[in-house]
Amino acid sequence: MIGVILAAGDGTRLKMSTGQDICKPLRKIKNTYLIEFALNNLIELEATKAYIVVGKQGYLIREAIGNKYRNLDIHYVLQEQQNGLMNAFLQALNIIDSNETVVLQLSDEVFVNLNTETIKGILKTEKSDFYCGVTYEENPEKIRNNFSVETDSNSALVKCIEKPQIVINNIKGTGFSIFNVKTIKAIKETYKTEPEKIYDLCDCFNYLTAMGYAGSTFIVAEKEFNINTISDLTEAKVFFE
Repeated sequence: MIGVILAAGDGTRLKMSTGQDICKPLRKIKNTYLIEFALNNLIELEATKAYIVVGKQGYLIREAIGNKYRNLDIHYVLQEQQNGLMNAFLQALNIIDSNETVVLQLSDEVFVNLNTETIKGILKTEKSDFYCGVTYEENPEKIRNNFSVETDSNSALVKCIEKPQIVINNIKGTGFSIFNVKTIKAIKETYKTEPEKIYDLCDCFNYLTAMGYAGSTFIVAEKEFNINTISDLTEAKVFFE
């Protein structure tokens, strides 16, 4: 299993709310960089290699993390233009061995009590072609600021909606997702043909579902913090500290 962490965004909303031009993955909670939470998740899942997709401030992340994080080999991939999440993911997929399952994470998501054993079980059996990690969220506004997930009675993914106006359940989608070899191939063939268009993770999940690939959801953690604004960062700091 290979890990991919997306850390190429500019973090514009967080910069505007703080007035500080600090690389978002290098913001700290409890003296830990945000990106370290994602790296530690991969170590828990016994990954040995991680690809970090970086943008114009990538040199700062490279200086802070280096090419080795604990027992994890780190490789850096540059997204030269900010063309969205799926374009960033594609930059990593283009250089990754297509015979391995990929675990995707976002550098600005922090999870509480990752369901490590559940995820290890998924990686071992791979009963579905791809998986979307979710959490249960009581505050509908949190879902509106992220994306909603609709499932059937067997937790199969039916549809995702980015920043929904109407929230019909308490399932919040996260960036933590798992793709098998077949879906990685489908993503590479599809998104490389339109590199100038901006696609998000919901677009990807909905596309794979429409193409007949089996997608499932799973509870990725007890709680998730998606750090986009200073209030998000403050909320996470209060929780952890």
